[in-house]
Amino acid sequence: MTSPKKSTTPTDHCNDLTIPKVKWGSTDVIFASIVTILISISIAAIDGAMGSDYGLGTSISSHSGYIIGILSAGIALILFKVFRSPAWPVFIAFVTGLGIVAISYMFSTESSDGSLQFIGLPIGIIVATAISLMFAATGFTLSVIKFREPINTLGLIRTHGARPYAYAALIWILALSMLILWIQIVVSLDVGFLIPPDTAQQVLDEAAGNIVTTVILVGIIGPIAEEIFFRGYVLPGLINRFGIVGALVISSLIFGFFHIEPGAIVPTFVLGLALGWVYLKTGSIWPAVFAHGLHNTFAVLLAKYADVA
Repeated sequence: MTSPKKSTTPTDHCNDLTIPKVKWGSTDVIFASIVTILISISIAAIDGAMGSDYGLGTSISSHSGYIIGILSAGIALILFKVFRSPAWPVFIAFVTGLGIVAISYMFSTESSDGSLQFIGLPIGIIVATAISLMFAATGFTLSVIKFREPINTLGLIRTHGARPYAYAALIWILALSMLILWIQIVVSLDVGFLIPPDTAQQVLDEAAGNIVTTVILVGIIGPIAEEIFFRGYVLPGLINRFGIVGALVISSLIFGFFHIEPGAIVPTFVLGLALGWVYLKTGSIWPAVFAHGLHNTFAVLLAKYADVA
């Protein structure tokens, strides 16, 4: 792939920081964030309803889950109409994801720990993957179909050599150092609600300890989908209005708040700053995907082998 044209305006170029110039703006970013949240809620709610139907102890009743799921999806479709955005690619991805989840329940088997699996994969992992892919579907739909931009405008640009990835690893190490310091501070101050949740352990438990399955989900699929949306779509869409620094901070805040739990917001905000910086410096999301995957894989391996160590 060839690099897209770079902007020469001050808002798109600061010293050696360059990113593709895009047609969408901050309003489009807000719209994309809202509909992605709504679609994610819809999938999660309907999954909870299906789980309740199949006898799982979910936190939502079957009746409520279906109502919330349908309402969330309906509001998202209305917003697509209001913003005159093509909904069909996202709708197809949404229906496909729900179809896979439904089939998973229909042909599931019970594992030794009482959870349901389909072709050896816990259904929770399948649902999480479906939700992750909605990020990529939304970013692709709005950038490529609505605004008719080439796909490399999302940062899907080929890199050359190992240098961008070495740089990404270095920035990740710096961010990780800051995260370790943050955890030490909140633990020493005994601020319980700010202690980061052990998400990696939760995913690992969901995968019944299957390290390969977990790494594929959180180390490859998740980072690709999230980087397409947060760094490829959200970050450049904010630059014209807020400048590079403002866009980097705001996009990282959005990334943090998408992780919902209070304890996860600060760590994901810091990680978002690091990943956004990597994208701005390299002009490609692939080094950011690499750093994101490195971070998640490290967390999973730590959760898996820390006790052994």
